[in-house]
Amino acid sequence: MADERPDIVVVLTDQMRRDALGFYGDPNLRTPTLDAMAHEGIAFDCLSSTFPACVPFRFSLMTGQYAHTRMVPALGYRLSPAERTLGEAVRACGYHTAYVGKWHLHSLYGTVGGQTLAQANRTPIPPASRRGWDDWRGFELRNDYRDTWIFFDEETEPRPLPGYQTDALFDIARHWLDTPRDRPGFLLLSVEAPHPPFSAPDEAIEAVRRRGPFRPAPNVDIDAISAFPPEWDQMLAGGKTMASASGAERRAIFAANMQTYCAMIEVIDAQMARLLAEARERSRPTVFVFLSDHGELGGSHGMLGKAEPFEESIGVPFIVHATDPALVPPGRRCGVPLCTEDLFPTLVGLAGGAEPDAPGLDLSGLIGGAAPEPDREGVLIEFVAEVRPARRYHDETWRGIRTRQAKYVVIGNASGTRPWMHFDLRADPYEQANLVGRPTRRAEMLELHERLTRLVAETGDDFPIRPVA
Repeated sequence: MADERPDIVVVLTDQMRRDALGFYGDPNLRTPTLDAMAHEGIAFDCLSSTFPACVPFRFSLMTGQYAHTRMVPALGYRLSPAERTLGEAVRACGYHTAYVGKWHLHSLYGTVGGQTLAQANRTPIPPASRRGWDDWRGFELRNDYRDTWIFFDEETEPRPLPGYQTDALFDIARHWLDTPRDRPGFLLLSVEAPHPPFSAPDEAIEAVRRRGPFRPAPNVDIDAISAFPPEWDQMLAGGKTMASASGAERRAIFAANMQTYCAMIEVIDAQMARLLAEARERSRPTVFVFLSDHGELGGSHGMLGKAEPFEESIGVPFIVHATDPALVPPGRRCGVPLCTEDLFPTLVGLAGGAEPDAPGLDLSGLIGGAAPEPDREGVLIEFVAEVRPARRYHDETWRGIRTRQAKYVVIGNASGTRPWMHFDLRADPYEQANLVGRPTRRAEMLELHERLTRLVAETGDDFPIRPVA
């Protein structure tokens, strides 16, 4: 008998914060396709990127394991050929697997003796280091949306992607989806957008600008930003840098960059519409999973980038939608705290398999409407290691717990830790009132401290959390 199970398409974006979607209320952009997918499927409102940086997220997605189990740093890590990958687990379920786009689990870019971005982009990833993918259309990383090269299967010479990277990668994905197969397919499409440097087609940027000036969130403090990614300086003439620019110049560049960030997301949304249309033309149904590896602070708390415990950094979208609504019943929202490690067993579960030894939850039954929401009090968030001496968290790292209504984080090193952040997320969703040190909230903080201590122990982490004095 023919295998009539649905195809599964996972679309992974890079540095897209959860609230950068129309249905979450962002006034700066329009995402009609993703909004419809959420309304016609299930949207998870509390997925936290456990270690909010590109490499550790991808490690956990590919293996199902916490980054602290292998001391994965924020950047510069090579996935061991001994690791069992998501591709292998899904292929064992009888799926034909494919990977398209950014890999970012082989290069030592950004570390001492590492490659440049251009070198990393044009260096093939050995088959032993990317096992499990029947079809390979991948590259390590690039961060240049008009100069990206990609390797097809076992080719040792890369091919240039035409035009804008997001469009070209979605074209490859649509072609793959349209290719006839005698068994169901599992495709993971990993696009670099909206990761900086912020770049989008002119017409997409103009569409955002026509709607008026950028409207920042209440916790955005542009004047407090002290660390700017190097690509931000490229928008200034005359040898100026963002650090030396006037306040008015910085605010103008900030607004322009964030509007381009929104335009990049709108391009993704438009390409999702085309991918959905392609899938609806086929007889085999398709389950779509849309998510991101981590967020973008975007000026919140006076910061840019990622790798912080704040919601703008750890909070990522997670939407599941099917062309056949019987596979994913529509109109549902789930507020259970989730983490990166839940994705591996969930995706394997959607493919019909099971990962009983995985540390995360298998949400496939909930997605399919056959299981209730799991009972979970909170998830671990962490920053495991920073190997670059000049970077934040090189000398001290952090661990935290994110519950439905609160967040608590400690920071320290081998000598011990101290309470650092405590937020009531229901009363203070923008995390503007740190409750650490407030006598009226001490009992609550002590309870969260105990929960975090148990969670760290349960996940096999040896981070030395001290009792609160």
